[in-house]
Amino acid sequence: MTTPLLELRQLRTAFDTPTGPVTAVDGVSLSVPAGETLVLLGESGCGKSVTALSILRLLPPAARQTGGEVWLDGLNLTALPERAMRAVRGRRIGMIFQEPMTSLNPVMRVGAQIAEVIARHRGGSRRTLRSRGVELLAATGMADPERRYDEYPHQLSGGLKQRAMIAMALACDPELLIADEPTTAPDFTTQAQILDLREQLQCEGSRPMPR
Repeated sequence: MTTPLLELRQLRTAFDTPTGPVTAVDGVSLSVPAGETLVLLGESGCGKSVTALSILRLLPPAARQTGGEVWLDGLNLTALPERAMRAVRGRRIGMIFQEPMTSLNPVMRVGAQIAEVIARHRGGSRRTLRSRGVELLAATGMADPERRYDEYPHQLSGGLKQRAMIAMALACDPELLIADEPTTAPDFTTQAQILDLREQLQCEGSRPMPR
């Protein structure tokens, strides 16, 4: 039997509140084979984003995983030390966060943020990092990627911020890409373009994409 790339086994996550723990993810089990897309559907507040953050162990301080396991290609992420988990984030699992306006560092140039991800996991000269960053921005369909590479997030529109986040998530060619509501762009045209881009990237790289 083929090992799924991603597998959740009875995952449970809760938030600590003054009146006691509140369960946000209650026994979620799923598996995603390599090259497949899985879509989580549900109303706002049902736990989709918390599930994604639980996979990467990026929960806010008030939240904690209370049960279950997360497996990546046969590796139990739940049991990994934090240092080993940091090597997984960005390198083996990329994530497009829900709010690019708040997920990008406002005081760092867009290109520097992409280069930081690549340098952390792969290294490289400044010239190599810049070349790769510009290439990634161009791959998302961003016009004039050389100029955008040197701009700050506040200089980009909402749709361009979304594309910058996609470039960061793809920086190290992750095996798994998680997209948390990737179509939160402000207009329908940009939303359609981002969905088309997602399908194109999956066809080219065969990346499973839970979202």
